[in-house]
Amino acid sequence: MPKGLVSSYHLRFVGADHLPRTLSEFDVVRFFTLGPGDAQAIKERFRADRRLGVAVQFVFLRASGRPLDRLAVVPKTLLQHLAKELGVTQTNIASLP
Repeated sequence: MPKGLVSSYHLRFVGADHLPRTLSEFDVVRFFTLGPGDAQAIKERFRADRRLGVAVQFVFLRASGRPLDRLAVVPKTLLQHLAKELGVTQTNIASLP
């Protein structure tokens, strides 16, 4: 690949307005992981019952460059990953506020 060009693989979530129904573990770790201080910032600013929803919106915004407009389903792998990063109990999306 010529220098300066970015593989479309790295841009596949850019511009998306919704999460795909499924995400691989690789995708979750590569594109939807909180940064070093992100989990702590979320913990300091949001109640425990709001943190997972905030984290989903945050990582989606970072991966796509857009807010999450439509939320039909959050892939289980993403919920598990973010719950672990935040130190909260994993939940079903139906119980997210």
